[in-house]
Amino acid sequence: MIRVEGLCAGFGKFRLREVELAVDPGQSFLLLGPSGSGKTLLLEAILGIRPLEAGRVLLDGVDATRLPPEARKVAYVPQDLALFPHLDVRGNLLFGLRRRGVEPREAAARLARWAELLDLGAVLDRPAVATLSGGERQRVALARALVTEPRVLFMDEPFSALDGSLRRRLQTEVRSLQRRLGLTLVQVTHEAEEAFLMADRMAILMDGRVEQCGTPAALYNRPANLKVARFLMLQNLYPGRVLGLRADGLAEVAVAGGRFVLEPDPRYGEGAPVVVGIRPEEVMLIRPDRPVEPERVKNLFCGTVEEWSDLGHYRLVRLRVGPLVLDSWLNIRAAREFPMEPGGRMWFHLRPGSFCLLPPQ
Repeated sequence: MIRVEGLCAGFGKFRLREVELAVDPGQSFLLLGPSGSGKTLLLEAILGIRPLEAGRVLLDGVDATRLPPEARKVAYVPQDLALFPHLDVRGNLLFGLRRRGVEPREAAARLARWAELLDLGAVLDRPAVATLSGGERQRVALARALVTEPRVLFMDEPFSALDGSLRRRLQTEVRSLQRRLGLTLVQVTHEAEEAFLMADRMAILMDGRVEQCGTPAALYNRPANLKVARFLMLQNLYPGRVLGLRADGLAEVAVAGGRFVLEPDPRYGEGAPVVVGIRPEEVMLIRPDRPVEPERVKNLFCGTVEEWSDLGHYRLVRLRVGPLVLDSWLNIRAAREFPMEPGGRMWFHLRPGSFCLLPPQ
């Protein structure tokens, strides 16, 4: 439905460079990246708010590059929501329909439908949007966009101003609504957790370039490079060199202070310099009162517990094996029954399939 080809655009000295994207109908597509990476600029360029310096934007196979935003039949919820303070709630919701000349009976039917879907019945007759709570304002802005029945809904950091619990509830509600309606959604966020919750596919944008695009699982488990890995909180990263394949088909990689056995990656042959990554949740701690199971012989280490901290729903445990320092996450319920103390010894296991290999910086 949406195709972006070779898009270049600028704002001041900042530039988006050769952006390529494709969003399928009914897909929830998230643009994820740190502040200042060009996410909003890219969204506005696709919408037609910002002019392109090069490239084109296609909607349903039609070149829309030179079409004004109002001719693209899309809707936009900006970060500040842009509700009209001089209109009541009902007036805000009907604004787009009146501008499009939708006849009153049809407009009333659409308003009733979206008010029900987004649970706005109690606030429809509010005389001022300033009296709405954060969650109510968010729902009104969303309903005002959806009531026009756009072919694509664009949203820019729509939940950033909400507190944590309300933000998560609305994210879940919007994701559920998007799935039920088969709505095509393109959304900007700087929070990885939000992107993983809401995306069918996502793109990592950094310094005006798309570093990687794919499913959340693909990006999480197989980041394309160190920039993506670090942004997605892959904390255990070690420079190394591929030693070659073993008789059992696994690859062996040398790192400072030891060797890892892992599933081979055809991109890196014998002698190739690599960075080995493994996520903290994949570092499997072994209780001292339980014997080591035979299948855990590969990548079995005994380290020293340097420190640990309880961080809400998980415990962060830092382990040292010679020069190697690894972070491990342990479910907080299991952690309460897991004896450990700084300076104590702890066995842990790294599954061969849990590693990823990255190109050196």
